[in-house]
Amino acid sequence: MSQKTTEKDYLTMDDVVLDNKRVLVRVDFNSPMDANGNIMDNRKIKSHLPTLRSLENSIVVLMSHQGRPGDKDYTTLEVHAKLATELLGREVTYEDDIFSACARNAIKSLEQGDILLLENTRFYAEENMNRAPEEQAKTQMVQKLYPLFDLFINDAFSVSHRSQCSVVGFTKVLPSVAGILMDREITGLDKGLKCHEHPAVFVLGGTKAKDIVKVISDILKRGDADKILTTGVVATVFMMAMGVDAGEVNRKFIEDHKFLDQVSIASKLLKEYPDKIIVPEDVALNNGGKREEAKVGEIKGDLPIADIGQETIADYSNVLKEARLSVFHGPAGIFELDNFRLGTEELLKAAAQSDYSIAGGGHTLAVIDQLGLESKFSHLSMGGGASITYLSGEPMPGIAALKSYASRSFKG
Repeated sequence: MSQKTTEKDYLTMDDVVLDNKRVLVRVDFNSPMDANGNIMDNRKIKSHLPTLRSLENSIVVLMSHQGRPGDKDYTTLEVHAKLATELLGREVTYEDDIFSACARNAIKSLEQGDILLLENTRFYAEENMNRAPEEQAKTQMVQKLYPLFDLFINDAFSVSHRSQCSVVGFTKVLPSVAGILMDREITGLDKGLKCHEHPAVFVLGGTKAKDIVKVISDILKRGDADKILTTGVVATVFMMAMGVDAGEVNRKFIEDHKFLDQVSIASKLLKEYPDKIIVPEDVALNNGGKREEAKVGEIKGDLPIADIGQETIADYSNVLKEARLSVFHGPAGIFELDNFRLGTEELLKAAAQSDYSIAGGGHTLAVIDQLGLESKFSHLSMGGGASITYLSGEPMPGIAALKSYASRSFKG
């Protein structure tokens, strides 16, 4: 361990000797896959390339997951190793186990410059349990693997909101530092979390209404946001909280997805922060694929809400153009359909004009990529749910574990 080089409360790769060390790296290669098992989007894997390139003189073993038990994309990481090989320009070998004798022997046989990807960590049952780092350190995964390594690097910000074996367990038994991607995510999102720039405007939408309503509550309690612009299913929840008739099909969507309890929470937030939470004035309804705009409160027929309306797009865009800090998470509508991309696209263009702009979430990043706006944003987070958890001020177990290791290492 070398001397700490920054004022950060966690260690980075700059703080340790990497050459010829045996390094275990938690990455997040979890990617969208088609029915034939092909990876459809390589951004997750590409995001780790800076960390992997910095380890060219090390002996490297990678751990990742793919999907969740029961999901169609819950599969092996063989194709991920092949794609990582192409992207990195160096061979990434694959081992179809995690900590068996065969896997451990494969690790022991590695030489300087080698990279090995172990099997899907979630194939191991205890990986799917959220427990304290002290408990995770006692698991078979950690106990069997840690003696084979000199260092643990967590480069998987996007799963660091989970207290799982491969995320927190090794921090109790190995020197542990943040990878390059992890460090960039923390540094980039801290500007949104601390909101030093004002006006600070958050655009929060998408379909994960329960998560986002909690985030809105946390952000407002901290007093950091000047405006929160609601879109997507989140906006529908707030419309219903205002007593608006959103139409039977939209009310049923909220009920079927078990979001009805969020309506009462949203109602309390609107009463407590009436000037900060903004709800759409109009929406775009999906009438057999055709865009049909309607004022909120005048939603007639049984048509699903598929986007915000043009009046709302104009109003929201004006608010965003005046923002010094913008945070965008979740699409404004069903952007996969051409007639309902407008809200997401126009708000992203406006958000990109802020002095400091942050965007996160897989769907959001896909649209940014399609629009060619990547260079216009100050920080693009690969984190998805983790990025919005971080911005809400919730503790992140994976990051807390790195900070705990650093504090133990540099006491006094």
